[in-house]
Amino acid sequence: MIANVQQSLQLKNAATAAGIAWALAAVYLAAIAAEDVDFPAAPKSQQEVMSARGFVRHSSAWRTVQEIELLERVERTTLAQKQWNIRIDRLRKQLDQPAQSGRAAEEIREIADPYAVPALAAALTKESVLHVRGLYIEALSRIRSSAATAVLIQVAIDHPNPETRLAAVERLEVIGPHQAVPMLVAALGSADNGRINRAAEALGRLGGPSAVAPLIQALETQHLVVVGDDGPEGSTSATFTPSGGGLSMGGGKKNNKVSVKNNRVLEALVLLTGANFEWNASAWRAWLANRQAPPDFDPRRDE
Repeated sequence: MIANVQQSLQLKNAATAAGIAWALAAVYLAAIAAEDVDFPAAPKSQQEVMSARGFVRHSSAWRTVQEIELLERVERTTLAQKQWNIRIDRLRKQLDQPAQSGRAAEEIREIADPYAVPALAAALTKESVLHVRGLYIEALSRIRSSAATAVLIQVAIDHPNPETRLAAVERLEVIGPHQAVPMLVAALGSADNGRINRAAEALGRLGGPSAVAPLIQALETQHLVVVGDDGPEGSTSATFTPSGGGLSMGGGKKNNKVSVKNNRVLEALVLLTGANFEWNASAWRAWLANRQAPPDFDPRRDE
């Protein structure tokens, strides 16, 4: 009897508990329906967090769209330049084959891809045959990018072969001297006296009015002659600056500053102006000031 009563009480309690649970669940569900309960948001994945910040997964790293575009552009450029290295090498070998040389030369002349500039510049630097260097120069002038023009200017100033320098100058004349003049004028301030004269020689063909004043300044340049017991006497150091300054030398060496007249600079001035005041820089400056003055300007007004 007692066992039956206990069992009955347990069933009653279980039913009551179940009823309470169902009641609570009903209240909770009603609250949800009324939007009175806020569930905590599920944690976001790394993909969602980085995407919200504007990052994209690329090459095992999170990057911005701009970074990816830049990287892909660099990759395309690198690949294209490598392909041009291979192609230029192949064409150079074909130039030595009588049956293929004509077609190879024509193919080089017709290159117009800016990606070919590094390969052409490298080939030009190491090429020993004059007419092949001419082909590379012609191709660079056909491309007409700023990088190609810069290579031609460097060749016009620095190539050891005079005919190759002249070929570069002639191509610069065709594509537009105005692009070359600023770099050539800058070379007049070089520490290398030979480079000053080579730049002036090119300016004699390419320069305009803007080159005259810098050429006058470079008529005569200051250089240091280093004299010492531990080196060849009279060796010249490349220490010229536009202000005429020099370098302080150690080790007991003696520095002598000397003035060097630059013949190619004078020749360029004569070609560009039609005047000739020889090495008289003051006369050149006075002539230039008179040319640049307004029509009613009288240089003697302040005398």
